[in-house]
Amino acid sequence: MLRAMSSPEEDVLAAVRARDFRRTTFSKRQRPSLRAIAETLLTAEVAIPDARMDAFVDDFNDYISRSSKTLRFGFVMLLELVRLLPILLIGRLALFEDLSHDERDRMLERMESHRITLLALIFVAFKTPMMIVWFEDPALLREIGYPGEERSRYKRLLPMSKPEAA
Repeated sequence: MLRAMSSPEEDVLAAVRARDFRRTTFSKRQRPSLRAIAETLLTAEVAIPDARMDAFVDDFNDYISRSSKTLRFGFVMLLELVRLLPILLIGRLALFEDLSHDERDRMLERMESHRITLLALIFVAFKTPMMIVWFEDPALLREIGYPGEERSRYKRLLPMSKPEAA
């Protein structure tokens, strides 16, 4: 049996009912921990505006959400572990995001240099993709001297050969 053709009004209604699917890895409960890790890693001297940090957490979530199911699961479990580690590493009965900036900094330093290699690997597992996402911002790239699409430095460094006579 053939389906009847739909009218333009039905197409509009179907488009309104359709929701855009966007995969997210980190829940609203976990995002403060991500933000706390990012603030600790990125704000050494200069405070970063809240809107920029919120956008960064969204960008990082989007970056991780495009990876495999196994990797997403691993990041969620590692983040949960980081949230609970302050009691073991700095002796505070608090979640990571509830610590002060100095305590978070001290905890990440201990993770980075701990004799249990797993803790250092957890630190690197978050730091590496966070830095990739952070430095993808075009304004930040210009600030550190990256020329953007116009990368003609190689033209100045490589000698040009003269065309052969025919």
